[in-house]
Amino acid sequence: MSGLEKRWRRLRALMRKETLQILRDRATLGMLLGIPLLQIIIFGFAIGLTPDHLSITLISAAGPNARITSLLSHVVGPARLVRAASLEDAQASMARGTTDLIIDLVHEPRTVYVDGSNPIVAALSELKLERFLRSTELPLEPQEAEPSPVRIERLYDSRESAQPYLLTGLVGAIPTMSLVMMAALTLARERERATLVVLRASPVRFFEVLSGKLLPYLFLGLIQCSLILIVMRVLFHLGFNGAGLLVALSTILFAAANLTLGFFFSCLARQQLQAAQLTFFFFLPSSLLSGFMFPFSAMPLWAQRIGEILPMTHYLRITRGVMLRGADSGYVAAQSLPIAAFAALMMLGAYWVWRRGWRR
Repeated sequence: MSGLEKRWRRLRALMRKETLQILRDRATLGMLLGIPLLQIIIFGFAIGLTPDHLSITLISAAGPNARITSLLSHVVGPARLVRAASLEDAQASMARGTTDLIIDLVHEPRTVYVDGSNPIVAALSELKLERFLRSTELPLEPQEAEPSPVRIERLYDSRESAQPYLLTGLVGAIPTMSLVMMAALTLARERERATLVVLRASPVRFFEVLSGKLLPYLFLGLIQCSLILIVMRVLFHLGFNGAGLLVALSTILFAAANLTLGFFFSCLARQQLQAAQLTFFFFLPSSLLSGFMFPFSAMPLWAQRIGEILPMTHYLRITRGVMLRGADSGYVAAQSLPIAAFAALMMLGAYWVWRRGWRR
């Protein structure tokens, strides 16, 4: 047998051994096949750049105007049209993120306010508004003899760039990846080192393990978020339009939710590699379906319902709402409740796995 044949036999043996190991490790194989499939499904069916509808608030002294409503539906497209009693009420609604456009027909000059905190939605809104204004030369109000000029003004983004929107999204994206990963490696590391059995045999309780393992990472996560905010302030001059304390309190809750999720992954994983794979498997839909990179309103309804479960979705609404639009405490509290519910659910899941004492 020649030397080339011997090398080929050794190579085939190694390839066969590695193939068998891959087939036996069903978790890794499932991740390798499932992640590309998940990416194709999300990008193919859930991701879009143009919202299906716009939320419009109309300020009009003449009461309901069916002609304006029909014109908006015909030119702007599907829209949810509501009416406000004053400009202050309409702007408060925009600060809470419940409206994309404000059409003020009461004050002079007639002004359309666009939410500039989301540059993609703002650009689309302005484009559709220009089509709407060009489509009619008639007065917007029945008592007007001739049309008055209409001014378009962006709110919450004086720079008219995507930088504030993307930077505020990183406040949620970076801790999601790092905190879930660090927490997911805690028990998986103990299991690989064969010290988990000793830990389970000790008198330590589950919530003592949970707190002892996660509290150091909670402090590290808060330091990480603080550094991100400081860099954004110093290098990019991006501050707070609202109360910074609201972001601080929600950051603690958001970090706790990510850590409890990672701890749940750590209870399930047999080794650190699987824990890291579970982390990436979660981070992929979390970053794509939360509104971090793509408009949340552009996704289909089923994808929005999945996104509403993710804590990153609500945390991004808080950071962008407070930092860019000056959202109030009521808005932050409403967005914090789903994050708290997610954290509680993950904690119960981890407790259930721990009590069952699965051996992996």
